[in-house]
Amino acid sequence: MHRETKTDTRLAVLLAAFASIGAGGVHIAVVPNHWQEWQLSGVFFAGLAAFQLIWAAVVIRWPRPAILGFGLIANLGAMILWGVSRAWGLPFGPHAGIPETVGAPGVLTMMLEVSVLLGLTWSVLPRRRATSLTTGGYRFAVTGAALAMLLLMTPGVIKGLEHGHSATEGHHGTSESGDHGGDSPKPSTTTTNTGPNQPAAPKQQAPEASPTARPPADGGSGHGDHGHG
Repeated sequence: MHRETKTDTRLAVLLAAFASIGAGGVHIAVVPNHWQEWQLSGVFFAGLAAFQLIWAAVVIRWPRPAILGFGLIANLGAMILWGVSRAWGLPFGPHAGIPETVGAPGVLTMMLEVSVLLGLTWSVLPRRRATSLTTGGYRFAVTGAALAMLLLMTPGVIKGLEHGHSATEGHHGTSESGDHGGDSPKPSTTTTNTGPNQPAAPKQQAPEASPTARPPADGGSGHGDHGHG
């Protein structure tokens, strides 16, 4: 039976794989909101999330140099795209040339992708031989890497889902006005006594005030930080 080698290079690959899983999880959470703004953006984030998750599973099983290099290039490209979109805005799309705001999902995703780059860089550094690790130290490091990934991914997923949910509510909001399609309110009358033998005279009351018109619910695209792009 093949036994896993407990070396620093193997640990670096696992660190990169865990971080890639975390980044992919955050990207999945922000897909619905991006889809509402621009379907092509939603497709991009869904594809990026699928790549990061599949790549993590593949590299754990086959840590080949070509697979490592592919992950390095893809994550570096995603980071550059995030930086461009926040500094100058994308050159195309419905918000072309408008810089996006920096929010929690994007920052956390960047931290995870930086971890991917660090792990892959360490694993491909030229060396005579990899450093062997004790079983206890190796397991401790793997557990710590997994917990760190969860600590970064969880708030990013929550923020991404919250943003998408609020945007959905905005799109379904409806405006209300004082006129609800019925007749205008009629003034009500009350009677007052003017004397023992005098007929009751009607007394006019001011018509009821129409409900104050409320502005339509904000169903805007929420062009800000929704994850990464």
